Amino acid sequence: MPPAPSLPNMSGTWHRTPQQSEGHEGPLGGLGPFDQARIVFSAFDAKDVSTLASLVSDDVVIRLGNTEEARGKSAFVEAVDGFLASVAGFHHHILNVWRNGDALIVQLEVQYTRHDGGEITLPCCNVFQLGGGLVVDYRSYMDISPVYS
Repeated sequence: MPPAPSLPNMSGTWHRTPQQSEGHEGPLGGLGPFDQARIVFSAFDAKDVSTLASLVSDDVVIRLGNTEEARGKSAFVEAVDGFLASVAGFHHHILNVWRNGDALIVQLEVQYTRHDGGEITLPCCNVFQLGGGLVVDYRSYMDISPVYS
C-alpha cells in the first residue's frame, strides 16, 4: 500500500493524513494520530502522572532515552516520576505525527528548564505502539544529556 499523502498542518509543518484508530476501547481509541499525541504530551506537560498511567496498558513497556527498559504500569509510573524529579520543567512541541497500523510516531522539540534555571530545547522522537486504545510500548529517542550538563 502506498504511503498516505502528507498535508501541511496549522503550524506549517507536515504530518500524515489522519487515520482513525478504530475498534479500541481505551482513552486513545477512536482518535486521529495528532489527537492521540496531543493527549499524551498534554498530560506529560501538566506532570499529570495519574492521567499518563490511565493512557498505558497494565503491561506497558517504557524506555526513555538510554535508560533501561521498564515493564508494567507501576514501573512506568516510577520511570515518569524519576524523570519529573530530574528537571524543573519542560514543554513538548509536536512537530510531526505519523501513524502506521498500531505505531504512532511523534517528532518533537522539547523545551527543558533545569533546576538551576537554565533552559535548553532538544529534538526528540517518540514511538508508541498502541493496543486496545492504550499505549502498550513507549519509546523516547533523544540525547537528553545536555539537560544535565
